[in-house]
Formats: sequence, C-alpha cells, structure tokens
Amino acid sequence: MKTVKQLFNLNKHLRVLTTVLFVASLLTSSAFAQTYKTVGGSLKVLGTSNLHDWEMVAQNVPAEAQFTLKGTDVQDVSAFSITLPVKNLKAKEDLMNSRAYKAMKADKFPTISFKLTTAEVSQSVAKANGALTIAGVTKPVALQGKITENGDGSVTVAGSRKIKMSEFGITPPTFMLGALKVGDEVTIEYALKLKK
Repeated sequence: MKTVKQLFNLNKHLRVLTTVLFVASLLTSSAFAQTYKTVGGSLKVLGTSNLHDWEMVAQNVPAEAQFTLKGTDVQDVSAFSITLPVKNLKAKEDLMNSRAYKAMKADKFPTISFKLTTAEVSQSVAKANGALTIAGVTKPVALQGKITENGDGSVTVAGSRKIKMSEFGITPPTFMLGALKVGDEVTIEYALKLKK
C-alpha cells in the first residue's frame, strides 16, 4: 500500500509530465502536415506542329496535397496528387479536342494522374518525384515547382515539365490527311491554388 508521501510524489511527477507534454505540443503545433485541396488554377498542355503552335487548357484541376507549414512557410510536401479527367483539357477547336482524346485513349483511360513519391522543399521551391500516368502508361517523373503562400491562407504551386507523348504510347495526332503533324514533345504548365 502506497504511503501519502509516495502518492504525493507520484502526483507531482504526473503534473510535471503533463506540463512537459503540453509545452511540447505547443512547440510542434506550428509545424505539422495539413491537407489542402484545389480551389482554382489551371493546367496547360502546350505543343507544336509543322504549321502552328497549339494549347489545351484545363481549369480547376482536381488536386490534393499535404503541406507542413511553419508560420507561413511551407517546410515539406508529404503528399501531392492530381487526377485530371482527360476531357477537361480543351483546345479552341473541337477537331483538336476529338483527335487529342482519341490519341490519349480517353474512352479507355479517362484520367491523367500524378502521385508524389518523394519531395524536398528549399526556399519555397519543391523538387518532387512521382508517377505520371497518361493513356494507361505510368512513368516516373521529376518535377520542380514554386510554392507561394497567399494572403488568404491558400497555397499556389506552379511549374512546368516537358514530356514526349511517345514515352506514354501516344502517337502524336495528324490533321488534314497528314498535312499538319503535331510534334512529339509537349510542355505541361500548371499553376494550382489549394486551400485547407
């Protein structure tokens, strides 16, 4: 049976432990991962052809991320994913849309996706590695994006990456019986606004 002195000492130790845990939680609460989702922004696919340049644009790209912030600075990106319906990408011409969707096998593979595997953040620039899936083909890609903390509590992630359609099993579309040929390399530009 514990004496009054032992119970008093045990109670004192519990109070000290509780105080230490409370202070530790206050110190770490300023830097923890929080989930953000898209509230705006766009993704563009920019390409070339033997006649003129072209672009397809998607607005309000479905994306989700986990950022660790310290104050207003993003310290880490522990998760980042995009799942974009192919038919959300739109060109100015309907013929371009239909040819592009056919080339990307949109009926069989209706989404383009990216899933982060690792990331490093330094001075508001994220260097990220992940898996990009287009037309049912998944390839590892490295991305570099600028992260900006906005005054309304949102975060903007912006960057670009060149890829070759042929790496994803896509044959670049042709038009006018082959008179217009689309180049294999395209540039993907993104500026996504995410908020808690």
